[in-house]
Formats: sequence, C-alpha cells, structure tokens
Amino acid sequence: MKIIYNKIFLEHNTGNHPENKGRLIYFTQLSNSKINYDESILKLVHTKEYVTSVKKHCLRESSLTLDTPVCKKSFQVAVYAANAAIKAAEEKAFALVRPPGHHAGKNFGGGFCLFNNIAIAVQDLLNNGKKVFILDFDLHHGNGTQEIFLDKKNVIYFSLHQSPPCYPGTGLVSENNCINIPLPYGTSDADYINSLEKKLIPILYSFNPDIVAVSAGFDSYYKDKDSLGFGIGFNLTTKSYKKIREILKPHPSFFVLEGGYKPESIKEEVDVFVK
Repeated sequence: MKIIYNKIFLEHNTGNHPENKGRLIYFTQLSNSKINYDESILKLVHTKEYVTSVKKHCLRESSLTLDTPVCKKSFQVAVYAANAAIKAAEEKAFALVRPPGHHAGKNFGGGFCLFNNIAIAVQDLLNNGKKVFILDFDLHHGNGTQEIFLDKKNVIYFSLHQSPPCYPGTGLVSENNCINIPLPYGTSDADYINSLEKKLIPILYSFNPDIVAVSAGFDSYYKDKDSLGFGIGFNLTTKSYKKIREILKPHPSFFVLEGGYKPESIKEEVDVFVK
C-alpha cells in the first residue's frame, strides 16, 4: 500500500500541543506526494459559514476551540489534508496527514480537528455512486463523522473506541447506520479482537461495500496509553492491527491518519498496513 505524504503537513504549527509535527518524525524522509489544492471540496460536508470561520481563526492565529490551536498556515495545510484523503481513496493508499479530522462536523471542529478528511473523501465516493463502509479504530469516537453520515444511504459508520470516560463522550450506543462499540480503559487484544470477530465482520460482510474507508487512529496502541492523561488508552499490540488488516484484505480499502501521539505508535502500526 502506497503512503501519501507531503512536508506541508508539518507546517500546521501547534507548538508543544500533543497533536504536533513530531508525530510524523519517522516519515520526514519520504518523497513529497503531489496533492491537489482545492478548497471547494470542503463544501462536500462542511457549511460555507464554518469554512469561513476556520479561515478567520487561522489568519488571526486564534484557537479554533480550547483544545485545537491553529497558525496562519493551518487552513492551507488542512485543505491539503482533505485533498490527500480523496487521493488516498482514488489510489487505495494511506494518507499520512495532519491535522486529523474525525471530530469535525458539518459546522464545528475541535478535538484537534479542523475539517473531516475521511468524511470529505467518503462523500465524494457516495456522490460517484459508491457504497462505503467507514471503519474508525481511533481511541476516540468520531462524533463529527457520525454527525455527517447519520441516516444517510449507502454508508455505514463503525467505531470501536474508549467510552466512558474519554473525549468527546459520545458513541455510547448505536444509532441506525452508525454502529458504536464502546470499550473500557485498558482493553486488551483478546477483547478487542473478539469485538472485531463478533461485531465488525458480520456487519461488514452483510453490507458488502464497494470500498472501506478507515479512520486510522493509533492512540489505541499500548505505547500511547495515558499519553493524553491517566485513564485514557487501550493495551492493544500489533496483533489487533494485523487482525484488522486480515479482515479488510478482501475489500478495497484506503486509510487516513487520525490520532496517535507517540511517534513510534504511528510508525510501528502504519508499517502493519503499508507493508
């Protein structure tokens, strides 16, 4: 699987914030992928007013929310990230981007996210007649992705995440086409894989999508445990991610990076999928 990466993603400057450019330190020697710059794709899932608001926050370098700092280049970088997600969908590749996106809804951001990269790519696929299954294995529930796709046809959102207590506090129950699997702090490979086998596999195979879109958050890896505070994290090892790879093997898939705040977590587990 090809990696889509560009040094532009390092220019979203957040200082010492957990979501910082150091997350991609192990990939900075990669060649720069050619990525389109097209602001119009943002309107696939976001309101015009929200896009304008994000642009203004970036120009002023005023945080989008209390937990989501921005700089003057953040808007431009976030647009490239969304375009990289579309490129990943086209090429069945792994978009190694930042800022992440799954907490951004139609008219809100937060949780380190400006625009919802995976949702933009998925809506583009839906507009082209594709049937899409979204798998989100980030530690946190993708409240923005759920808000965007709840009750929409030809798409299922499936999320395994810690809850409670974990940001954003949503995803406690399933709602129509949004399947939520909340799991406790410290969840092990055995329990996680049990959920994959008993809950993910039947729904995925029954839905039979044209493509699987993956919100790949590696903050569920054991090396990331408690990186955002005590009581936040799972005890997953490479075994769980290899199981996900095995399950997805029969299906065309693409990946977009979400969380993961220890650089080694991202490096070790991206390798599971791109090799």
